[in-house]
Amino acid sequence: MEVQYTKKALKKMCPDWQCIRSFGDIIGRKILQRVREFKATNCLEDLRNAPGRHEELTGNKKTQLSCRLTANWRLIYRPFGNWEEYLENGGLSWKKVDKIEIIEVEDYHNN
Repeated sequence: MEVQYTKKALKKMCPDWQCIRSFGDIIGRKILQRVREFKATNCLEDLRNAPGRHEELTGNKKTQLSCRLTANWRLIYRPFGNWEEYLENGGLSWKKVDKIEIIEVEDYHNN
């Protein structure tokens, strides 16, 4: 899959050691691992049952997904482009998603 970033700062740090420097060893390495996993797959469906528990979000984050980095930390992303392109039968077609955009890394328990 192709990986994009919503923020220039994330784009700068995610492909290398800057990620570890910014987020710490454990979370930084997990971010790098998840980005490698995204790039190694053809579509989001390939990650549906992969480690990291990829899941669709609800409420005001309805068009976004997350995957776990640790018990508290999540990598938040969404299909790149127009959300409607990826819909099928009223829900997200994970098979259609071949580009994603990483939005943020978030500590769910500090919100």
